Amino acid sequence: MDYREPLKKFITILSVLFLLVLFSTVGIHLIEGWPWLDCLWHTVITISTVGYHLAHPLSPAGKIFTMLVIVVAFAVFAYGASTVAAMIFEGELQKILTVKRMEKMVAKLKNHTIVCGLGRTGQAAIKELYKEKVPFVVVEKDESKIEEAKEQYPNLIYIHGDATQDETLLKAGVKSASNLIVATADDADNLFITLSAKNLNPRIRIVTRANREENVIKLKRAGAAEVILPNVIGGLRMASLAIRPSVVSFLDIVTHHGEIDLRLEEVKVPKGSPFHGKLLKDLDIPKKTGVIVIGIRREDGSFILNPTSTTMVLEGDSLIIIGTKEQAEKLKRLVSGEEID
Repeated sequence: MDYREPLKKFITILSVLFLLVLFSTVGIHLIEGWPWLDCLWHTVITISTVGYHLAHPLSPAGKIFTMLVIVVAFAVFAYGASTVAAMIFEGELQKILTVKRMEKMVAKLKNHTIVCGLGRTGQAAIKELYKEKVPFVVVEKDESKIEEAKEQYPNLIYIHGDATQDETLLKAGVKSASNLIVATADDADNLFITLSAKNLNPRIRIVTRANREENVIKLKRAGAAEVILPNVIGGLRMASLAIRPSVVSFLDIVTHHGEIDLRLEEVKVPKGSPFHGKLLKDLDIPKKTGVIVIGIRREDGSFILNPTSTTMVLEGDSLIIIGTKEQAEKLKRLVSGEEID
């Protein structure tokens, strides 16, 4: 909903009304030769139909001019009333207020995630973000999809607009966002959104969808950190279910698709952490928290898979773990230097 169009109508009505007052005041002054204040008084009581006494008697020319002003003023008021009535009965006024409310809510967000597109991929993304209580904003140009999502997520923060437009991304808070998920069905749109977002916020991490494998390189060159091919992933999953069903079932559990509260999680080792410079065996993470460290991502981007007890933990590392939500929270507190029970 673009609230600028109704606003333009209001500005047009006020501008015409101002010009009418100016025109009438100057016209009466030229015809009757009255003082400017008397001319303005006459104009105001004529246009407003208040009906106070005239400041001075009108000449025939003044009466004809005044009748013309009354006709024009009536037309302006009739147009203004019909415009306001249409906005109220058609719900435009409510939509304008909703847009302004959404923009205020977005302005309060920091380090949030933006999801562009509410197709099946986008819906799956916001479901996970909502489950993990990660603040996010949806950008979608199809209003019916927004209404459908609002039924499932009553407090949904959204921007109704075209994500390929810089103005729309700015309304979604792209400059203060940490992540951008681009999930439209068109690779060209995904490429354009990626380029625009990276230009507006070079620090933002972009995960985008691609339908064609040959577009993966283009999207990464445009600034995408990760490019997902839904069809390829779907095919691999089907093959995996056929030849290694137990492995897929386990992965479903740790990716939140199972009934057991077990998950793969990433825990960052901040600067000044008591973990810095210590060996995994000395940290005794499994005993203190219950999680299992299955990998470490170094600050330079390299990975250590299945680290041994003699692997050293450093500032800036990301610990890849398996555990419950409560266990992961314990590790996050421990790695920050907090005491845990």
